[in-house]
Amino acid sequence: MDIHRPSAKNRRVRKTVSIGAAVLTLAASTVVAVRFAGRPPSVAGDELWTARVMQGEFVHEVSGSGTLVAPEIRSITNRSDGVVERVTVLPGHAVGPDDVLVHISSPQLVYDLEDARWELEAAEAEQRLRRAQAADRLLDLRASVASAEAEYTTANLDSEVKTALGEDRITSALEIQQAQIRAEQLHERLEAERAKLERYPETRAAEDAAAEAVLAQKRQRVRRLEEQVDDLFVRAGVSGVVQEINVELGERVLAGTDVARIVNPKLLIARVRISERDAARVLVGQAVRLELGRDTVAGRVSRIDPTVRERFVTLDVDLVGEAKTPPKPDTTVNARIELARVPDALLVDRPVQLRDEATQASVYRLNPDGNSAERVSVEIGRISSRQVEILSGLDQSDVIILSDMREQTNEPVIRIR
Repeated sequence: MDIHRPSAKNRRVRKTVSIGAAVLTLAASTVVAVRFAGRPPSVAGDELWTARVMQGEFVHEVSGSGTLVAPEIRSITNRSDGVVERVTVLPGHAVGPDDVLVHISSPQLVYDLEDARWELEAAEAEQRLRRAQAADRLLDLRASVASAEAEYTTANLDSEVKTALGEDRITSALEIQQAQIRAEQLHERLEAERAKLERYPETRAAEDAAAEAVLAQKRQRVRRLEEQVDDLFVRAGVSGVVQEINVELGERVLAGTDVARIVNPKLLIARVRISERDAARVLVGQAVRLELGRDTVAGRVSRIDPTVRERFVTLDVDLVGEAKTPPKPDTTVNARIELARVPDALLVDRPVQLRDEATQASVYRLNPDGNSAERVSVEIGRISSRQVEILSGLDQSDVIILSDMREQTNEPVIRIR
């Protein structure tokens, strides 16, 4: 059998073709590699956050966060020592002035009250006895005056008779003198008895006043102990919502212990913290927008704390608007404080990496085709918490990337895929 063998010429042709194909492939790969090496880096478009430059009103504002607080907080204290026997409410319960919050037991206080009541009853019985005795003394004084008058009248008549008989020398001078002396003595006794009777009302009033003072002291002690026993039922005293209960069952508490705290939920303010630098531009009376979850409520700055703590300043904001849902104490709030309004300015949403003190910034502006973006230098004016004022470098309707592009800072152009 004959075997066909390729000629040397054909082998040379095939070898030349293979070498040429390899050279062409290498050249094409080199061209592609060079072209790809010169292409800008790319970023995923669906991961970018963009905004359009607009012409309109610019609201210069600063922001802070905080909570709603109730400035009207009443501390409820107990007035008597004792042991907590019952807690009738929990934080969050609405209470009225007469509602009992905590019941405290004190057997010693109850015993002292009973003892004080017995002492008062005994003192009142003694007072009634003194009044009866005083009435008897008055009768005795009147009887003494009447007796003295009778004796004086008799002695005086006897003196006059003996004096008349002495003129006729029937009675001796000694008898006349004795009769006159006796009449004078009985007259003095009569005057003394009359003086006692006249002074008796004054004496009686002084005795009654002294007795009433003792009784008043004992009554006051009974009332005080009654109040202390009644205060063992610790009441709210005001209408509001229980914020804290600071005692537990079985706990022994001293008088003046902070048993509970009650807030007035109808009067709330926002207490927010802003940076020390921003606080320098905030004034009392400036308008504030408070974000309470999904609600936005108008407010007004009412107080600025003069002390800086950890590079923050605390502000109080009064709520001047009404929320759709009644807010509660300790609700987290975001506050946007309006510093000024510029009616016509070139503005855009604030880029993520832009610092508060920046006056220049580099941002990526999208090209019209939306497939790439180039880095441009922008002059910044006023900076708000959400928007910035553009002085130069961008035009109205330009679209810029707001996302953090610090990894591509040195790239003049980026591709968007």
